[in-house]
Amino acid sequence: MTNFLNESQNTLNKAIELLQHNPEWIIRYEDYAKEILKKFDLAKSKKKHFHEWASLYIYMNVSEAKGSLSFSLRYLGQDVAKLKVKKDNVIISTKGLGNNNIRDFGCNICLHNNNWKSKEAKEFRKFFSANLVRLNNSSKGNEEHRVESALLTEFSKKKGKEKALRYIQPVRLAGISRFQMPTPLSASKINELSYSGSHGGGIDILARVGTGRGVKLCIIEVKDENKPSEPPSKVIQQAIAYAVFIRELLRSKAGNDWYKIFGFKSSIPKKLKLVVVCAMPYHPSTDNSFANQILNIGNDELHLHYIYFAEINNRIEKIIFSIDKSSIE
Repeated sequence: MTNFLNESQNTLNKAIELLQHNPEWIIRYEDYAKEILKKFDLAKSKKKHFHEWASLYIYMNVSEAKGSLSFSLRYLGQDVAKLKVKKDNVIISTKGLGNNNIRDFGCNICLHNNNWKSKEAKEFRKFFSANLVRLNNSSKGNEEHRVESALLTEFSKKKGKEKALRYIQPVRLAGISRFQMPTPLSASKINELSYSGSHGGGIDILARVGTGRGVKLCIIEVKDENKPSEPPSKVIQQAIAYAVFIRELLRSKAGNDWYKIFGFKSSIPKKLKLVVVCAMPYHPSTDNSFANQILNIGNDELHLHYIYFAEINNRIEKIIFSIDKSSIE
């Protein structure tokens, strides 16, 4: 445990050092927040047009959020179409995605800014409602995105009795889309944390855990494998680095804006507690001793946890987790 805590503290210190030595991110993320919030009311007013349809899920990244009001439509975590709002209409296009749709899913339906309610768009949605399997599994990234999507679907369930892990909901931009939160840090390679500016790594899942005033932001790093070369105690180092960035972001000038974007209506607590999680397939010999450890950053805390899961046919069937009542109060 001493080695783990030393490694975690080193990761934390390195992340802070990189962010302090490369302060360009501060103004950039301040601008991101301003542009996103400009679109918030417009996005909310269009919410009624974005009914998710059987296995097709709506995503938005920062570029899409601060630009035109556009969204990605994904199947098994992979982009299969783009959506855009024009006045009171939603249009859908597969431009630039058609070849991958044929290669990976056998879908040869091409859409060119068709209305969401058009016959062609309905055929497209019907095609992907058949619980298709991916025909091409050559991409490691696609497999991790598939698992992320399955976890997001599980976390998004509304009724607590239907959920293995209660009191968790993904952060959704303007209450509509699954949100991809970028960071200026690259932490995908274990023990190789670096600063990459606008080309940094993204947080796999950003969620909120808890109820009422006790809700906390949760940073989750997802892996589709649980193997000796990348055990949970190593994988969570990546989540720690990204959590450090979120902490620094919330303590920056733009912190209140980002807190609102993340779905909070209250002001940022004086003592900020972030839940930091590695999510991986279950393995009986996994070392879980890092769970419930706390790392301090000034007056703030990072609470470390795990989520282990089993999935069948792209659905999460079982979850084992260390996040308990004390973690979300």
